Amino acid sequence: MKIITPLNSEEIDRLEAQLKAYDGLDMSTLDGFFTAITSAPEVSSPDQWLPIVFQSTQWRDKRFDDFETLYALLIRHLNGIESILSRDAEKFEPLFLERDLHDSVDIIVDNWCRGYMKGVALVAAPWKDEYQTLEAWLSPILMFSGSAGASLREKSSREQILQWKAQVAPSARAIFNFWYDARPKYQPTVTQPFVRHTPKPSRNDQCVCGSGKKFKHCCGAH
Repeated sequence: MKIITPLNSEEIDRLEAQLKAYDGLDMSTLDGFFTAITSAPEVSSPDQWLPIVFQSTQWRDKRFDDFETLYALLIRHLNGIESILSRDAEKFEPLFLERDLHDSVDIIVDNWCRGYMKGVALVAAPWKDEYQTLEAWLSPILMFSGSAGASLREKSSREQILQWKAQVAPSARAIFNFWYDARPKYQPTVTQPFVRHTPKPSRNDQCVCGSGKKFKHCCGAH
């Protein structure tokens, strides 16, 4: 099924270029955002997340000459993330940015983590309900997503920062697995249709209440 086939590198480049053309989120931020959305126990509709992707509540007013193509890529990427995480979470790799330092490559997780927390904020209630359980996994993500984490990183060693970075992907996998198991608790219950186990009396039958009157002149008259 193509709709849940993860994007290949060429398609990711195409999506990134289109997002940039329409002032959307960068690809790493989008990836973090979608990872949180697919992890959450409550489903978010495109009407909820599209304004965040395009950083505007008026996203419909923008000129999208090729919106259908762009939207298809967005849906493919969203579903591709969930497909990987649900089938084998250990194979999931976030789309972090990279910076060439000549002798090494610096992995930049900040954009991805900020995107992830945007997704958390979209349906915040269940995340708050389970925060005590999620806190240890969310900590490395929070470390790179806000000013509080930035001030703490300034006081930390490079080794400690690298350790926090290394914990981001495993934490995202663990959070998905936690919510996957908890989804039945947060999914709306389906009301079962009423099933009549005894036939409804006809209007000329004796009333079931035992009055001796016809149903139409007794309980059936109300």
